[in-house]
Amino acid sequence: MPWDHAVRPNDGFDHWHQVTCRSYSMTECRRIDNRHFRARVSMHSFGAFSLSEISSRTPSAELTVTRGPDEIRKGPRDDFMLWLALGGETALMQDGRSVRLRAGDLVLHDQARPFTLVFGATSHAAMVTIPRALLTTRIPGAAALVTRPIVSKTPMGALAGTLMKQLLRMDEDAASLFAQRLAGSALDIWATALEVEVSGTEGTISSSKPRLTDVQRYMRSRLEDGEFGLTEIAAAQNMSVSTLMRLFAVEGTTPMRWLWKERLSASYRVLVDSQTEKITAIALAFGFSDPSHFSRAFKAEFGRSPHDVRDDSHRNPTLRKCLRRGQT
Repeated sequence: MPWDHAVRPNDGFDHWHQVTCRSYSMTECRRIDNRHFRARVSMHSFGAFSLSEISSRTPSAELTVTRGPDEIRKGPRDDFMLWLALGGETALMQDGRSVRLRAGDLVLHDQARPFTLVFGATSHAAMVTIPRALLTTRIPGAAALVTRPIVSKTPMGALAGTLMKQLLRMDEDAASLFAQRLAGSALDIWATALEVEVSGTEGTISSSKPRLTDVQRYMRSRLEDGEFGLTEIAAAQNMSVSTLMRLFAVEGTTPMRWLWKERLSASYRVLVDSQTEKITAIALAFGFSDPSHFSRAFKAEFGRSPHDVRDDSHRNPTLRKCLRRGQT
C-alpha cells in the first residue's frame, strides 16, 4: 500500500482539521488563518498498525488539539498512539501529566481518555496508531504508561526511535511486501521499550539474562548458516518469535542484527589470523552469500575493508595484535 499524502502544504487549515481531527479520532483545534499555516500529513498501513509523519508550521500560534469527554462520546475510538519527536516542538498532556518532547524522544497516549496535544510554531513528528488489543496483549497495564517519555539516549529508546524512522524511509514496494512480517516485530520492540524504559521491569530483565545467553550461544554455533532466521531460532529454543524479539530488544538490538554483527566479528578474526584463505571463502563460511554485500557490511562495521585489515595485519605482527582486538 503506497504512502497516502493526506495533507500537503497548500491544502489549508480546514483540510488539515478534517484529516487530523476527524480521521484519527474526534478532536478539536482552534482555527488558524491559512496565511500562517503550512502542514504535511502522510500515512501508511503496516499490517495491523498505521504509521504517520506529521509536520506543521504556524508562526503566529500553537496548534492545540484536544479530545475531551464530548469528543470521546462522538467518536469512541480507543487506539493507543506512540509518538516520536523528529524536530520542532511537540507536547502531550494526559492523566494530569505533561511532557515536552525533544527530538528522538517517544511518548504514548491513549485515545480512550481525554488528552491535549500541542504543536509549536514548528513541529515534526512520527506517530504509530496501535489497536488497543495489540498493545494490551503485550503490556496488560499499557494504559498506565501514557505521558511517560522514552528518551532517545537510552539503548531501548534509540532502538525504538531508529526503527520508526527506518519504517518512514522504507521504499513503498518494500514496505508493502514485508508489512505483515514487520508489524509484529516492530510492535514487540516498541512494547519492550515501554516496559523497560517506562514501567521499569528490572526483575523481568534480570531473569531473562540466562535465557538470552543460551539463545546467543546457540546462534553462535550456526554462524555459517546463511539461511538461519528468526523462525528457526525460535523453534529451536522452544519460544515464539515475539518472545525472541523481546529478549534481544532488552539489549537494544534485534536477533538478526546481533547475529550479523557476530558473523562480521568472527570473519574479522579469521582475516587477521589467516594468510591463505580467500576473502570470498571467509564470507561464505560465515553466512554471506554475496561477497560484495560482505565487504560493504564489514567496512560499515569496522571502518576498514576486509582487504585492508588482512594486508595491514600481515605486514606488521604488532599491528596484528591490535587488529585482533579491534583497537586500530
